[in-house]
Amino acid sequence: MTSTPVDFWFDFASPYGYFMAEKIDAVVARHGRRVRWRPVILFAVLRALDLPAPMGSEVKREYMWHDFERSARFLGVPFCMPAGFPAVTQNVARAFYLLEQIDSCGAIDFARVAMRGYFVEGADLGDAMQSARWACGVNPALGDPADFVSRLRADDARAMLASAVDDAVRERVFGSPTVVIDGERFFGVDRLPQIEACLAGTL
Repeated sequence: MTSTPVDFWFDFASPYGYFMAEKIDAVVARHGRRVRWRPVILFAVLRALDLPAPMGSEVKREYMWHDFERSARFLGVPFCMPAGFPAVTQNVARAFYLLEQIDSCGAIDFARVAMRGYFVEGADLGDAMQSARWACGVNPALGDPADFVSRLRADDARAMLASAVDDAVRERVFGSPTVVIDGERFFGVDRLPQIEACLAGTL
């Protein structure tokens, strides 16, 4: 047993990241560990690592479009491909880090609400006001959503997200989701069985 958290890196607009978000906490909790959620802007990380966009080729894009639906069925996770895919996610990621400062559990609840809103209900993930409504709904102490929107555009929110991106680059996070357990990286929601084995000490 160790108190070191398991890092869960993801982009809010990643279907595979959403699937992992629905599963990772329960898997990790079974082994007495906790998850540290680390949203980033994946395109910014990939650019810093000099890597191509996840669906940069037509062949890969066609495959993944089919696999999103298949993976959702396999994992038993509700899913509907949003019309506005992929979304711009800097506002929702900044909202997460602002909320995490005062309510770490609430920030995780917010992340789940946002991803379910996008991948199940088709909400506009890129809309700053929508992110503010989700955040203020989770924690009313944040105040009025319109005031919170201005905080999303302030320097401190930008700096927190930029710092997370820098951390992801140092960790060589090249996709969403990436789970890091005591320095061991696992890329993709299909790595859940290996993640469980690693936590159990049987891998």
